[in-house]
Amino acid sequence: MKGLRYKIAFGYMVVVLTGSATSVFAVYNFSVVNQSVASILEEEFQITLAAQNMVKHLERQENAQLSMILDDPDLAYIQFSTNRVGFLGWHEKAREYATTGVDSALLSVIETKYREYIKYADSLYGLLQRPGGKAVAPTYKFGVVRPLAESLKEDCFQVLERSQDAISRTQAKIETATRGAMVTVIVASVVSIILSFGASIRSTRSLHPLEVLRNSVRRIGSGNLGEKIDVYSSDDEIGELSMEFNKMTERLRRYEEMNIHQLIAEKKKSETIVASIADPMIVADEHQQILLMNGAAEELFGVPPGSWNGKSLNAVVQDGRWMDLLLGRKTERDDALLTIEKGGKVMYYRPRQAMITDEQGGTQGTVTQLQDVTRFKDLDRMKSEFVATVSHELRTPLTSLNMSVDILLQEVLGALTSRQQELIAAAKDDVERLRKLVHDLLELSRLESGRQEIVKEQVRMCDLVDEALKPLQLQFREKGIALKVSVPDDLAAVPVDRRQFTWVISNLANNALRFTDPGGTVTITATSDVGGMRISVKDTGRGIALGDLESIFEKFVQVQNGEGTTPGSVGLGLAIARSVVEAHGGTIWVESKLNEGSTFTFTVPRGTT
Repeated sequence: MKGLRYKIAFGYMVVVLTGSATSVFAVYNFSVVNQSVASILEEEFQITLAAQNMVKHLERQENAQLSMILDDPDLAYIQFSTNRVGFLGWHEKAREYATTGVDSALLSVIETKYREYIKYADSLYGLLQRPGGKAVAPTYKFGVVRPLAESLKEDCFQVLERSQDAISRTQAKIETATRGAMVTVIVASVVSIILSFGASIRSTRSLHPLEVLRNSVRRIGSGNLGEKIDVYSSDDEIGELSMEFNKMTERLRRYEEMNIHQLIAEKKKSETIVASIADPMIVADEHQQILLMNGAAEELFGVPPGSWNGKSLNAVVQDGRWMDLLLGRKTERDDALLTIEKGGKVMYYRPRQAMITDEQGGTQGTVTQLQDVTRFKDLDRMKSEFVATVSHELRTPLTSLNMSVDILLQEVLGALTSRQQELIAAAKDDVERLRKLVHDLLELSRLESGRQEIVKEQVRMCDLVDEALKPLQLQFREKGIALKVSVPDDLAAVPVDRRQFTWVISNLANNALRFTDPGGTVTITATSDVGGMRISVKDTGRGIALGDLESIFEKFVQVQNGEGTTPGSVGLGLAIARSVVEAHGGTIWVESKLNEGSTFTFTVPRGTT
């Protein structure tokens, strides 16, 4: 069986071999031409150069002879002798590169004439050495020596002309050889192209079934599992691949039918689960197209049953607050409640959202549940009203108890024993704790209900911090804790309730003092922030466990110390602090690590009083 690999390899080898043969043949022909050109041109170039230099040295000798007559004979004779050596050197090089008998004979004539020329020149020099020789020297020079020099020049020019004629003949031969080589290479290239074209046609025919197979695979990939690939009768791998692919598509078709039934069942199951959930629930894809919406959500948003199918969230939900939540652009705190008025009653919903992700972590959609907490909100309101009522009713008896204890401690009704004084002092402390608890409960109740009047005024933060820390200075010194304050005087004033924010800073500083061991540090800083001011209270104390960070600002939440006991607090301070900050439009949060300390930070927005 001749497989597909053999067919492709055969076509490829034909192309490679023909191309290689053409290249080798072309390289050989041009190499032969190049060697011939290089050899001939080198010889003729050297002869031409020698002839030119012989003429040059002969002219210099003529000038030297004139200098003998007109100037210093001895110095001019030295120049003459130097150029004689140069002439003979170039004459010898010309003999070395002479390739024809004519050139050699002409060079021999030049040598004979030059030796005679030297002899006459020496006679001229000897004549100049005799008395009265300068008078007859010009006649001898121009009558005897100069004609011989001109004859030598003519012979040298004849050598130069013969060399140039040889170069011209060589150029003609080169052109003829080049044309022959070019014709040969063209013929070889045409043959190579024909063979390559034939191999290409053979390869294309061999690969055509693959093109058909690719198109069928694309149609199958687009979901047309009923596609059948024609089984080729060829005995190569393509025929086997076609048969195996048809078997695979048949298995895929059966598997898809089974999966479709499962997907439909799962979809109905999901729809049933979503519909059975009492709270409003919306499922949307990554393009904000609604996939599922239960009856509670339809009722909440006033959407007719089933009318949301195929629509986007923007077309169904008109309220901007809900859209920010459903599109994942929520800017409120995670525990914030969304409200809507329905039938004259305010309904409260706590949003819960989960992302639908694929295997690569990409978002495929969102599931949003709106937990109806109206009943719990009403219970919390009733509890707050009950606590406020009880606290208000306790104020009068507590005031009476406090006055009675003060009268007893002052021994107005008679002297007390030391044991009686201890008991009454303990009762006094308990009454004070109860009074503080009642005060905090009433304060928190007023803040939560909105009955607490906020009196805003422009206050410098440095003044607020100084006022809040003044009562705590002695306690910091007695406990041996360093108090560092970094609040620049040039910070802009902010509109706040002076009394409430003094209490917030004092409470945070007092907590830091309580939970920091002697030798530690408490740092209070204030910086200008975008849109407001940021104040931080940082300590080097015990820190807060990760599990307590989420509930630290809730009412009656207390952080346990290392020994498992609770410091003297009922857990209302941070809840009141959060209510005060949020009532001013700010936020408060905490960052902490066990055994490293905590940092409480809150912001105060700029605004008008």
